[in-house]
Amino acid sequence: MKTKLLSILFASLLYTNGFSQCSESDEYKVLLIGDSWAFFMGVDGTFNTVFEKWGHSNYKYFTNPVVAENGARTTDFLETSKQNEIASLLQSYPSIEVVHLSIGGNDVLGQWDVGFTPAELQDLTDEVYYQVLEIFDFIKAARPGIKIVFSGYCYPNFEEVIESVDPLQNIHPFYGTWSGMGFPNFLQINTILNDFSQEMEDYAATDPQVEFIKATGLMQYTFGQNDPLGVAPGGTYPPFSLSLPYGDPNYPSPKNSMRDYAVTKDCFHLSPKGYRDLISYQTQKFYHKFLMKDQYLLSTEKEGGISNSNSTSNQLLVGSNANEEFAAILDFNTENMYYEGLEKAEIFLQIQEISGVNPLNSALELSIKSGNIGSSAYPENSDWTASVDLSETTCLFGNKNDVGNWIRIELPTSFFSHISSSTNTQILIKSTNSAEGLVRFSASSDPEFAPVLNLKYDDGYVGIRSIEEISLVQIYPNPAKNTLNIFSPEASIQALEIYNALGALCLKSTLLEQNRIDIANLANGFYQIVVQTDKGRVSKSFVKD
Repeated sequence: MKTKLLSILFASLLYTNGFSQCSESDEYKVLLIGDSWAFFMGVDGTFNTVFEKWGHSNYKYFTNPVVAENGARTTDFLETSKQNEIASLLQSYPSIEVVHLSIGGNDVLGQWDVGFTPAELQDLTDEVYYQVLEIFDFIKAARPGIKIVFSGYCYPNFEEVIESVDPLQNIHPFYGTWSGMGFPNFLQINTILNDFSQEMEDYAATDPQVEFIKATGLMQYTFGQNDPLGVAPGGTYPPFSLSLPYGDPNYPSPKNSMRDYAVTKDCFHLSPKGYRDLISYQTQKFYHKFLMKDQYLLSTEKEGGISNSNSTSNQLLVGSNANEEFAAILDFNTENMYYEGLEKAEIFLQIQEISGVNPLNSALELSIKSGNIGSSAYPENSDWTASVDLSETTCLFGNKNDVGNWIRIELPTSFFSHISSSTNTQILIKSTNSAEGLVRFSASSDPEFAPVLNLKYDDGYVGIRSIEEISLVQIYPNPAKNTLNIFSPEASIQALEIYNALGALCLKSTLLEQNRIDIANLANGFYQIVVQTDKGRVSKSFVKD
């Protein structure tokens, strides 16, 4: 017992002292530009908060009042002054890989009236659509190969907020906006927003540099209508009950998802939580995997839990309860690693449940095994005392005290030689905390929240992270249904391989018909395509939908 306590104390001191030495270099990854939605997300620090929640606490956004301007319209971003500022920022921050653009709302809704004929409405949306495309073209010219995320919008709430919050109505700051549109009802204004969103989604499916995650009904989904709607059609619905992306267009975004100014409510701009929900959803669908390095692998169904009382389960538990200690085993199919020269390796885990004293506030002991820890690939009773290749405490980053957050664990460089392309790799995670407490992580059953092994290769590997490499090969649409197009204007495509999120090879080809490949037979989910060109090997992620 004395030896164990000393061991725990030593590990705790090592972790505490080591953690102060565990530093991460912040990098700007996102340039946030656009209208008032970009402005408020900049004020709220939305991206930094969300990226930390998803384990990417080392990645930051950048913006300023010139490029994120309250009330901005598309024409503002076609002016020389704004374009010069954007180009200057992209030059000053070469680590930026994404321009997050929120624009078009003030144009479409600000110039539309319920009395418009279908032809007048089409003329308006066409004008805004092509102006947005001009902005895309400028950004792509300013930084070749960069990704553009078109932010999109959620439903507004003019009628309920103005009629139920402000009895005098016409003194409300947004009364003029609503009256200028001809007092549209929820369905009318939401339909306009949905139609414009569909146009942008259709365009993004043709442009490999543009991402758009449509979610106009997201506030309905995350907030719910807990109190009866203050105007027709009235009624309530619980959070997470309506389907995405549209929710119910007969309803607005809930009033409590709108920005609160103490004396009144906003009708169009989201609360800080609303913007966090929006960017978190876009991170779930795009940013989380995009911010990974050269290759990411998801833990397989062979993962599970073990304990010192010789029990096993399919839950990823770490810590102790009622004098029983628990550990989690992650299994990664590393047989299809692109390259064995690693520069960095990280594990991302989502927290599902915390009880007692949080084990993540003390040291975590990681053990690695090239191959299976025990005689079987699946957890078994003897795994608690089975031999491993190496064990060390390690650095942990991210907000580790809230359920739903992700943590990022940096693997020590000493582990790299035990991550081999000749077999699978298993990681055993234990807590050194002496107090009782458990944490449960999300498992591999849902690929969007499964444990991730994130690999960055050294300079001997041609990855996807430099601007030149990003532009070398482009794929679209993304998500894709039946056909994936591969575009390589500056290189000759020699062969390609498609791997699923577990690292298994699903498709291999040296023959491309018109630079496209049939993926209709692939199951829905996350994939990586590795394209061999005459200028190097490039990896891209995509979703089969």
